[in-house]
Amino acid sequence: MSRPTKSTDWQTEIYRKHSGWVAGTPPHMAIGEGWAEIVARLFDRIAEALASELPSTKVAIIDIKEKYGEFRIEALAPVGPEAEAAIDRAILLAELRSECTCDECGEAGRMRSTLAQSGWLAVKCDHHAAGYPRILGKGSPRRRITNRRGTFDITYDRATDSITETLVAGRRETE
Repeated sequence: MSRPTKSTDWQTEIYRKHSGWVAGTPPHMAIGEGWAEIVARLFDRIAEALASELPSTKVAIIDIKEKYGEFRIEALAPVGPEAEAAIDRAILLAELRSECTCDECGEAGRMRSTLAQSGWLAVKCDHHAAGYPRILGKGSPRRRITNRRGTFDITYDRATDSITETLVAGRRETE
């Protein structure tokens, strides 16, 4: 996977590398520079997912932003079911990695909050935690997802950039 250079132009660099499948004009990414590698990995994974599609297949990236301290992307991908599942997994990995990666420097971080009533959320490492004294995230990021295979509890491992799926008992859908 490629690693973007830390510069004010890292967004342009990522879009330039993947211009073959990005439809339309790339939107501005409203995220911190610390998440540049997350976006680079996501785009590399989307490119891999599109390898089995027609060369003319384009994906529209509508929005990339931080919301409630987590990475969010909105994209339209007119692809087959296998490529769609691979893109969905790539997005899930990016979202989970953002939950444990400092949005300023890219090092390991934890979800934190300001103490104000309207508390802002952000993922910060200990070095960049000024203004975010309350730690909210403990342990590895987790989610519960339901897909055509069933309902799963998933846990993200930052060291391997992978997820572990555990089937929730009694939640398997019939195939």
